[in-house]
Amino acid sequence: MEGKSVAYDHLFRQFTTAPPGKLYCIHGTGRVFRLSLAAVAQILLAPRINGRIGEPFTGRPVALVDGTNRFDVHYLAEFARRLACRPAGSAGARHDGRRITPEDLLDRIFVSRAFTCYQMEAAITERLPAFLRRSGSSVAVIFGLLDTFYDEQAPFFEVSTALQRIITALQRLRDGNVAVLLASRDVTLASKERNGLFPVLLRSMDRVFHMVEAGEGRHILNESAAFRPLPGNGKEKEMLMGRRALPAASLR
Repeated sequence: MEGKSVAYDHLFRQFTTAPPGKLYCIHGTGRVFRLSLAAVAQILLAPRINGRIGEPFTGRPVALVDGTNRFDVHYLAEFARRLACRPAGSAGARHDGRRITPEDLLDRIFVSRAFTCYQMEAAITERLPAFLRRSGSSVAVIFGLLDTFYDEQAPFFEVSTALQRIITALQRLRDGNVAVLLASRDVTLASKERNGLFPVLLRSMDRVFHMVEAGEGRHILNESAAFRPLPGNGKEKEMLMGRRALPAASLR
């Protein structure tokens, strides 16, 4: 169910303000990935939140897990160049007075790519928490979390139980004051079972934003109505509860 239309800046403000721990999702057209990259740049420029998110250019990185090969380094570099053209004293200047360069942003974004659902689970449940602890970062962005889960070569009971473990890991990150932003392109699959995975993921989010085309190259961002937590029983929870554990694969 669609909610109210909101400006992009509304999303940026919500994501970079207290409380620090949160789970947000943007889904819709392919432009959700560029919007998320713009949010990453805003995070790096934003003031700190309760000592955690985004003090400008103090060295704290942003972790990005890419499961759909949509990390666009050229777009992010162009975003930084546009910031550098802003007047002195604006958001385009660093706290030390020097102009922001593309390298300022790119040097603080660490990307891991997942090419299978097993790699995606390992990245989110093992590698991402370890990286955040080691680096002191409190922001993670995930592109196409479920894209590899739609591969019919992976048995459904394996991907469904893996999704439950991923949701648990994301909730632990939120409880540890980590802000997580998911970006996903809407798809319709032949498999009814796998079509049900994304709604389950959405129900674990604190806020959900839907990007839709509005004609003439324009896009509208709608904030969806709040989702309730997964019930204690019912088909969705039953779908996620499997008997066999999913083996974790290491990212290379």
